[in-house]
Amino acid sequence: MSKAIAIGYLMRVSAGNVNASHSEGNVIVTKKVTLPDGSALPYISGQALRRMLRDRLEDLGWQLSEPFSQVSGQEVTPPVRPWEFVDEDLFGYLDPSGGRRRTSPVRVSAAIGLFPFQGDRDLGTRSFEKFGQTMETGGNMFETEIYQNLFRGSFLIELDRVGVFQDLEIGDQELPEGLLRKEVQMDKQTRWSVSLQAEDRIRRLQSLLDALNLLWGGGRTARMLADLSPKFLAYARLSVKHPVFLEALEAQFSDGAYHLVLTPLTNALERFKGQIETAIFGIEPAFLSNEDEVRNVLSEYGAVATVSEAIQSAKEDLKKAWSF
Repeated sequence: MSKAIAIGYLMRVSAGNVNASHSEGNVIVTKKVTLPDGSALPYISGQALRRMLRDRLEDLGWQLSEPFSQVSGQEVTPPVRPWEFVDEDLFGYLDPSGGRRRTSPVRVSAAIGLFPFQGDRDLGTRSFEKFGQTMETGGNMFETEIYQNLFRGSFLIELDRVGVFQDLEIGDQELPEGLLRKEVQMDKQTRWSVSLQAEDRIRRLQSLLDALNLLWGGGRTARMLADLSPKFLAYARLSVKHPVFLEALEAQFSDGAYHLVLTPLTNALERFKGQIETAIFGIEPAFLSNEDEVRNVLSEYGAVATVSEAIQSAKEDLKKAWSF
């Protein structure tokens, strides 16, 4: 049985501030991480990406658990029915009232910009003249830090935990019919878990890939809409759990085009060659200046297609994940 799915991807933001930090005066600051040389890279937090993935899953017809949660002050108690709600299954939950907790089997990295932040700002204003006042009355002015950048992100999906719910995660409650039950003797205790049918587990992960292919969201979408769907995708089904592509995607920018640096990626593929059961790669046409080179090199490790074709192939490959 395969243990994990590793996904690495590149997404492009032409002009935006997808995930802002605190405001400083009238400036909306972008989130950044500082490099040892003092330069800063913008990033989109993993929490923001998980929120976008949830929203896209809802767009795809899945019912989320949030409308069924109980809110008391700052405390949110989820329904704790992961067999019913895909977000509880894939992204986990914490029940503060009963101590039931599920760690997310879908691990999401922050999306890190590959090029330093240049200090660009967008000026916004609201003129009081439009509200019946004179021009001299002025208006509200504010600035937003913006960037054009290429972001890399990564997923690690624990296949043996998707659609599988341990006793401590769900507690003592009435369970629906159709769940598969498994008991394991540990010392003097009998521990148990229940799981969805294999086809339901596959369907949930297939929809997660569809959500990634449709990804958009973040703040300021009314005036800074960004398409966050992958322009380059690397998918691997693994016999071990490891984020193979987490640090493997690098790019350069020259002559107005992006150039994928292949050495880190091929090194990662060679390092885990014995644990990669299937590899699939997707490249958006005309995205990379060295597209032909990338296709030729990566074809030695797996199938290479467009991003949408690669995602469809990955969805088919997921059917092999639980073929035991």
